Amino acid sequence: MPFRPGRCAIHPDVEEMYGALERAANAGRKPEAAVWKGFRAALSRIKADGQWGEVIPTSAIPAHFRRKYGATNLYCVDLASFRRCFYTIVNRDVVFLDIVDHATYDRWFGTNRR
Repeated sequence: MPFRPGRCAIHPDVEEMYGALERAANAGRKPEAAVWKGFRAALSRIKADGQWGEVIPTSAIPAHFRRKYGATNLYCVDLASFRRCFYTIVNRDVVFLDIVDHATYDRWFGTNRR
């Protein structure tokens, strides 16, 4: 039986970034529209199964997520345009964190991760 989160939320520190992405997608900017469409699809899947994304092993969680968000667990979802969305589970809630480009992902995880 899949884990169904109590709720899905965007972390307050990144709400503006998600809002800007949605506004750009709604304005017809194609790269952002593809990323936003992928995020919305991932959101639907995660609402049905909160552990749908790729599990990042605890030992591999970048310091950025530990410092900024206090994350002790981390999941990753691939999106369009070589973007990746990260989320964590706090209590029974899914909290979306950063959406990053390929270069940032490689900096955090190194090129051996792919």
